[in-house]
Amino acid sequence: MADLNNGKKQEIYLRLEGNDTRQSRIHKLLPDNLITIEQTKPPLEAQHIKRIILLSYREEGNEIRRVGFEARIRKINPDGLIVLQKMNDPAPCDLRVSPRIRLDLMPSVRAFCHEKEIQIIDMSAGGTHVVLRRDECGAPEIGTIVEMKFIFDKSEILMTGEIRRKWKDASQKDHVAIKFSDSNIISPFIY
Repeated sequence: MADLNNGKKQEIYLRLEGNDTRQSRIHKLLPDNLITIEQTKPPLEAQHIKRIILLSYREEGNEIRRVGFEARIRKINPDGLIVLQKMNDPAPCDLRVSPRIRLDLMPSVRAFCHEKEIQIIDMSAGGTHVVLRRDECGAPEIGTIVEMKFIFDKSEILMTGEIRRKWKDASQKDHVAIKFSDSNIISPFIY
């Protein structure tokens, strides 16, 4: 399991089905392709045992490329640790359910958070990637719920979402990935 763990509690994502993607961390790599991970939020329960899921993670040293493999949920220990069995080798993968569209390929759209215009990088029915300047959208911390207003040529919609990822680019601008609470509202405007 190259690049997985390396002694760190590496962040991973489990896709159970459709939009049901949960975050966790590697606990330990075991013999026979077994892996223990920390419990997810919301927690995995007994009905999830034997289900095959997609486990994905970022390759070490590569903040863009995501790889993943299928794994079967074998057991949920009383201490909350989940035992997975790796089913195949890691391969490049994408967790997106909806295609992401770059701003230059979208119809005219402007985005606002706390009445301040924000820069959109790309967008899908499930979320958006934006660049924030100081004091836009309050304190952009992972897990924060934000309300955004999108103005299209002939419509205006309000969307609520959760900040899922946050990073700085080479010029120290804050980038944020936001997952929308209801993806059905914005789809007709961007596809």
